[in-house]
Amino acid sequence: MKKYGAIVVSLILVAVLIVCCTCSSRGTPDGETGYIRFLLSDDASEVVAINDFESVIITVSGIGFQLGDESGNWTEPENYVPWTGDLLDLIGTNATVIWDGYIDAGYYTKVFIYVSNIVGNLTQEAGDGQVDILVPSDESQITMTEIPFTVEGGAIVDLVFDVIIIKSIESGQYLIMPQAAESGPYQDYRLVDEGNSDREIELKGTILAILDDIWTVSVGNEEWSVNLTEAEIGGTPAIGLKAKINGMIVENNIISASEVKVENLE
Repeated sequence: MKKYGAIVVSLILVAVLIVCCTCSSRGTPDGETGYIRFLLSDDASEVVAINDFESVIITVSGIGFQLGDESGNWTEPENYVPWTGDLLDLIGTNATVIWDGYIDAGYYTKVFIYVSNIVGNLTQEAGDGQVDILVPSDESQITMTEIPFTVEGGAIVDLVFDVIIIKSIESGQYLIMPQAAESGPYQDYRLVDEGNSDREIELKGTILAILDDIWTVSVGNEEWSVNLTEAEIGGTPAIGLKAKINGMIVENNIISASEVKVENLE
C-alpha cells in the first residue's frame, strides 16, 4: 500500500460488505467485474463528538480493497480523484459518492480509505479554534473484524463507508474511526449531491408498508411516503426489504418516485 505524508490515515473497514466492487489491473479468470459507488457518511450518535464542530474538513486521498485474505493483495482504483468535503454535511444517513467505478469480481476481505488531511473548526461552546483530528494508531491504520464479501460479475453496489469522530478521555485529542456497524452495501442513506436540485432525491431505506402504489419507507430515523404511480420498479417488493428510490420531493417527506430498485438481502 502507498503511504501519504505525516497525517496519512488508512481507515480500514473489514466489512459485512458488498455484493460488488471492482477495479483494474488484477483480473479474474473470466474477466468479470462489478460496479461500485463508494459513499462516505458520518455517524452522529450521542457517543461521538461531531457536535463540537462547526465544520470538519476532510480530504480522502485514496481508497482500496483487499482481494482475498492474503496480506498485501490490495486493489486501488487508478482513476480515483482526491475528494475534499465537510463531514457535517454527511451526518446521519446523509452520504456522498466519493468514487464510482469497476473492480474485479472476487472474494474481498477489507476496504480502506487514506485521509491526507482532516481539520475541525470548534464551536464556541467547545473552545473555538482549529484542531487536527487524528487516527488512533501508530501505524496510521485501523482494522475491524467483520464478515468478508464477494463481488459478483455484473453487480451494482452502493457501499456506505461510515466514520465517527470521538474525543479521547485521556488525552482530549479528537480521533476519526471507521464505524463498521453503519457501513456496508445494505445501509440506509440519503444522497447529498451538489449536482441535484433541492427537489431531486435519491435514498435507500426499508419498506415498512405497501398500500397499492403508496409505500412507507424508513431511512434511518425518518419515514417517507413514496408514490410509485409513475415509477419503474425493479425487483419484487415486500415489507422488510431494502429499496433504492429516485424521484422528486413533492412536499415534506413525500416523494414522487421515478425509479425504484428492491434489493433482496440474501
